[in-house]
Amino acid sequence: TGNVITGVAGKKKFSGLNIEKDMMNSEIGFGRRVLDVLEDNDISFEHLPSGIDNMSVVIESRVLEGRRDKVLTSINRAVRADSITIEDGLALIAVVGLGMVKYKGTAARVFNAISNAGINIRMIDQGSSEFSIIVGVEEHDFNNALVAIYNEFVK
Repeated sequence: TGNVITGVAGKKKFSGLNIEKDMMNSEIGFGRRVLDVLEDNDISFEHLPSGIDNMSVVIESRVLEGRRDKVLTSINRAVRADSITIEDGLALIAVVGLGMVKYKGTAARVFNAISNAGINIRMIDQGSSEFSIIVGVEEHDFNNALVAIYNEFVK
């Protein structure tokens, strides 16, 4: 249809499990060991953004209830992290479209729309396929972020 995006959707009530360790990228099996701990605790994940020397696992907050300390301890035992924290109150927004591959500046438009609405972006991830951009914001900014992105692309 010539549209850059085909949809914007999101969900609230996530927690970000943030793991930091110097040179983690050189440790074979680091990510697998983290995911093994989650599997052993019957926890699935929503999203898995990573960076240099850090890895985040986005999990529905409700599944961590009563298991936070056990999960943190088990992950630390498995990977000996420099730091492990859990941040609650995260919402994820997915901006999706096959047309995103063909248009320059789509990510900039998404980020500018959110910024112009006075909202801080807590997490950014765009897969190599360029079919989607996932943005994490504070739960209290969720609706305003959705409206800002919608207005930028749909008008």
